[in-house]
Amino acid sequence: MKRIAHYLSYTLEFIIFICMTITVVTTFLQVFYRYVLKSPLSWSQEVLMISFVYLVLFGAALAVKNKEHLKVDLFDRAPARVQKLLRVLEFSIMTIFIGVFVYYGTLLVFANFESGTIVGFLPIQVAYVYMSLPISGLFMFYYLVKGVFK
Repeated sequence: MKRIAHYLSYTLEFIIFICMTITVVTTFLQVFYRYVLKSPLSWSQEVLMISFVYLVLFGAALAVKNKEHLKVDLFDRAPARVQKLLRVLEFSIMTIFIGVFVYYGTLLVFANFESGTIVGFLPIQVAYVYMSLPISGLFMFYYLVKGVFK
């Protein structure tokens, strides 16, 4: 089980690294071509958008893993019994949110596969961009449940 957890964590961090690298390199190329060569790239904006979407959503999953998601520090001063209740409430709200996120993200992916809409100048279907929603949601759910059983 630890091996699977390590592999998932490595995969998530690798995806984030790749997205960050693509974002930085594409931004550099975009600026270079636009201001130095005076010939802007037609595809760079779409690549930046896709890599940034994946970066943010998978980064959110990493935040759930590291327990760095939104928290109210005021609740830490509450009595132990109230803190337990608040943790259960937090888990419930996050589970509902992630469930809705994954469910509607999956519907969005299938709807866009059927329509065949592509991303601007790139020959990539929009469904592949939206695929980041359910995948990152599943990562979030995994780390949320794992955090409860720690």
